[in-house]
Amino acid sequence: MRIGIVGLSIEIMLASPVPTAWDAIQHYTGSDMSEGDLWMVRGMLARMAQDGDVEPVPLYWATALPGGPLELSAYRQVKDKTLALIGEHGPFDGMLVANHGALEVQGLDVDADTDFVRAIRNVLGPNVPIGVSLDLHGDMTPDLLDASTVISVLRTAPHRDDRQTGYRAADQLIRVIRTGITPKKSVVSLPILVPGETAVTALEPAKSLYGALPEYDSMPGMMEANILVGFAWNDRPWTAVSAIAVSDGDAALARAQATRLARAIWARRADFNLKMETAEVRQGLRRAVECPERPVFVSDSGDNTTAGAAGDLTLVLQAALEDEQVRDIVVTGITAPETVRKLVQAGVGSTVEIELGSEHLSRPKTAHRVSVVVEACGEELVLPGFQPYRSREGAWAKVRSGNVIATFHANSIGITTPHHFLAMDIDPARHKAYVVKLGYLHPQLEDISARHILLLSDGTSQLDMTRLQWNVLPRPTYPLDTDFEWDAQARIYGD
Repeated sequence: MRIGIVGLSIEIMLASPVPTAWDAIQHYTGSDMSEGDLWMVRGMLARMAQDGDVEPVPLYWATALPGGPLELSAYRQVKDKTLALIGEHGPFDGMLVANHGALEVQGLDVDADTDFVRAIRNVLGPNVPIGVSLDLHGDMTPDLLDASTVISVLRTAPHRDDRQTGYRAADQLIRVIRTGITPKKSVVSLPILVPGETAVTALEPAKSLYGALPEYDSMPGMMEANILVGFAWNDRPWTAVSAIAVSDGDAALARAQATRLARAIWARRADFNLKMETAEVRQGLRRAVECPERPVFVSDSGDNTTAGAAGDLTLVLQAALEDEQVRDIVVTGITAPETVRKLVQAGVGSTVEIELGSEHLSRPKTAHRVSVVVEACGEELVLPGFQPYRSREGAWAKVRSGNVIATFHANSIGITTPHHFLAMDIDPARHKAYVVKLGYLHPQLEDISARHILLLSDGTSQLDMTRLQWNVLPRPTYPLDTDFEWDAQARIYGD
């Protein structure tokens, strides 16, 4: 039994002003995939290693930090390479696709994850089963469902179960190949916008909804049920919550369970709101440095690079510098290539005047001038071990102005682990407070944080959906619209 593994896993925010180009993508060969410790791929390989008659054939996996729309030429190169490798190394008994579900491509009028998986289906033909694994912040379309045979979706946010999700996808696929069953799939699309910070799976309602999925899985005749909360910031026709059910051959069972799951989600729609500690920018900064806990991590949620925002806004840094009571704070992850060039050229120990906001793309430029001392810098930021996105980042600089430390970067970066701080000679636990351009904290930071405060900051990833512009999103959609009837049976598709 030969099973291939491919994938193109990038989370795209359409409103982000910086496109995702070819040089932003990390490319992993088959040997990289076999020898590395890569996202969902590692779970797929772990499941296949349990059966002596299964030959895993990892081919190519591409990923990138979340960002603006993927350039069409870059997408075509990844897609063409994937399809060529499938043709070159076949035939296959099955194929696993490790994608995200929120891929958007410049100039492509269809959902890009759908286009990618459908192209793989066309190469393999109608009879080779395809297992697809997705991030829970992805979207589903009828054509993506049709091109897939089985589906597995992450069940934790922050994400801690990528290995388990890849394992489940491979397990389902192997079962299909061994038994010859024809899975039946149903999806109910729910008109709800759910930004990820309102669907943290340790908190309600996501805790109960995701926690109930094993009960659906264990029903006789069921293979797996899943929930996609969708990528709420993108103004696309397919942006929605999806309740997914796959049975081992009973279409009526799949429809019934997808409908039951969807109704459970719909009943909790008003509960998808921020449960974590929140504050306006100045209030949150003051609270972070005055509270007894240490260290406090503070999220600049409106400029969340791990949701695809550009990370270019200096609004939080400016607020910290303007408040003399804000001390011993580190503000990280600001995208400012010209500022970095100037700081690196000046070198460590230099005092440099910079203009905060001069490189704003996401919001109007400002003219906040400040003198800083360069404490560390480099042409490359190298991180030890496996990282969620990249282990090597571009040029950077760490500076100090009075009681505030800040880091600037030539390229958008997700400061998601203690390793990012250590690589910049910053102790991730010694200072009182750390500002990161995230929404919820990623697992490694969550594990060391004594307290987390989410700032209700402005930016392309700001969390009030009613403040965004919507042109093509189907209406009515909650919470933009609240007084409307919804019928699960009218929003169901699949077998």
